[in-house]
Amino acid sequence: MTDVPELDDQGRNLLVLLVSKLSKSVPNEPHTFASYKDIHDELGLPKLRETWGESLQAQGLDSLGEWTAKTGKPGITGIIIDRRSMMPGDGYFRLYGRKSDDFEWWKDEIKRSKLFDWSPYVQGAVPPVPPTAIDFVVPPDRQETTTYRIIRDSLLARRVKLLHNYECQLCGHTIELPDGSRYAEAHHMRPLGDPHSGPDILENIICLCPNHHAELDYGACAVDALQIKNIPGHNIDGRFISYHNSTIWRQSSKPTTF
Repeated sequence: MTDVPELDDQGRNLLVLLVSKLSKSVPNEPHTFASYKDIHDELGLPKLRETWGESLQAQGLDSLGEWTAKTGKPGITGIIIDRRSMMPGDGYFRLYGRKSDDFEWWKDEIKRSKLFDWSPYVQGAVPPVPPTAIDFVVPPDRQETTTYRIIRDSLLARRVKLLHNYECQLCGHTIELPDGSRYAEAHHMRPLGDPHSGPDILENIICLCPNHHAELDYGACAVDALQIKNIPGHNIDGRFISYHNSTIWRQSSKPTTF
């Protein structure tokens, strides 16, 4: 018979904090989650290792993760992410025997965490008062900034970028970052929200370099369907290409005063 692990004090402190964050954590919207550094700051933990994630592993993250996995509880630690990748570390997925691109499972674990009754495990504990966040400021309204694009970076958008290895579907360019990772941006051909009401589906999302993303955002160019690099498992729907060309591009091509 396998022994059921006990949750140590550090793991419990972390659980109390994460449970207090569940009401504002929205599945499929990682910008509503907490970063590894956020958790350090709110728990008053020192940075023990080179990265915030590694440091937190030694201060409650590993013990809480193992406890939830071995006792069949939801993967609540999935609401702790790296702000650069907007995802939990690979260890989160490995703990549950999942691939690191299993976004649907991750989303479902956050849903389960929100519905689960954690009260028997946090009863009597008081979560720490979080300080004012200074490392991730959400701009008001619809400012065209890097931060705004991160907010709109849904799990589906992340999947598209992974499928294309972070290479632009129009020119093939990618940006190599100092840590060896790659950078690209996701764009909805028919924009989300009013007045366009585009759907957040794979067929409406294209992986782009920052230059082409800006050009399409501002309607500076039309899109030739034959120019787009599609791969098995991801094809841009022609309806959304047509929408961009007829509504975004043609509308913006009218004389404009800046």
